[in-house]
Amino acid sequence: MSESEFINVSLLYRKMTGELLSTEEQKAFDVWYAVSKEHRLYYKRFCRQQEKIMERQCSRVDVRKGYASIRGKRRRYMNRWTWGGIAASLLLSVTLGTVYWQNGRTKNVQEVNSGFRFSPGHKNVILSLGGGQKIVIDSTFSEKTVGQDCVAIQVENGVLRYRQNTVITEAPVFNELVVPPSGEYIVELVDGTKIYLNSDSRLRYPTSFTGMNERRVFLEGEAYFVVYRDEKRPFIVETLQEEVKVFGTEFNVMAYRDEDVVQTTLVKGSVGINVKGERKDVFRRIVPGEQFRLHKQSGEVRIETVDVFPYVAWKDGLFVARNDDLESIMRKVARWYDVEVFYQNQGLKEKRFFGIMKKQTCLDEVLEIIAKAGDVQFNVSGRTVIVKE
Repeated sequence: MSESEFINVSLLYRKMTGELLSTEEQKAFDVWYAVSKEHRLYYKRFCRQQEKIMERQCSRVDVRKGYASIRGKRRRYMNRWTWGGIAASLLLSVTLGTVYWQNGRTKNVQEVNSGFRFSPGHKNVILSLGGGQKIVIDSTFSEKTVGQDCVAIQVENGVLRYRQNTVITEAPVFNELVVPPSGEYIVELVDGTKIYLNSDSRLRYPTSFTGMNERRVFLEGEAYFVVYRDEKRPFIVETLQEEVKVFGTEFNVMAYRDEDVVQTTLVKGSVGINVKGERKDVFRRIVPGEQFRLHKQSGEVRIETVDVFPYVAWKDGLFVARNDDLESIMRKVARWYDVEVFYQNQGLKEKRFFGIMKKQTCLDEVLEIIAKAGDVQFNVSGRTVIVKE
């Protein structure tokens, strides 16, 4: 498959909404658009879908901010993604079929009882201190400082910031932050490293790195890391299946228990990944724009060139689907809206979708869009969603 058959989804979105593209971006789009009739037909369909999403949300989403940030961090790799979009981004194929979007309330979402229209926003995270104390951080717990041994923990506007005091403790102390479904949170470690935690995730980390020859944290769920560079002490993210070793970089790790694959997507710098059970000194290295994929059951490892944007857009408040199957989309929906999903027919899991929408959209609006696009129905009862033909 040649690179000309791929295009970056955020570039298509910004072109469709009339935003000014850079000279390189416009040239990349023009080349791709002129290649084949299939590309032109695909763009027409993409515009029709996305316009209907925007009509449902009554606003546009800001993809430029996140995309420009990624682009700026990867200038040395400019030629790779300029001419191919970001390589291997959105596979262009007319086999996707024509998907129609419709204004107004669709009849494919059925409200079974009251309480159906609920939105995310539950952000009561739980901070477990090393001594066993648990602190519930909710909307009323803001702009406060929590003292722990010789570390000051500042809580403000959805961010935990650790600050080292002058007195140093000998034994390392570990805290754990648990982010529930429908929540997100940011942790800034004592070294300045920032960690963006996605919903239904937990992170265990030391309050100080003094006396340590490495900076190791433990993740379950999904997080985006902006690691402070320290040549002497590498930063290591440990999950149940692997270890990611870095010195200073930006990357995303997705390691949910209910996902078949663990993904490490690199935005900036260089990382090495060691699969648990293998030699500890063997790290497979990836470069910006690449993704390390580990299949949990088979142990198969793949390194792929990807469009980085869809894998990190969650931290900018976006759902991005690039020809994704319904099952993977609904797992994200379930984590964000804290619902359980059941399928009347297992074959429904294989239906394909794509588009960009805001994560803050109410559940019923998201289901309406998916229902009309995929010719499926949703029955919602409390926090249970049933997918039907």
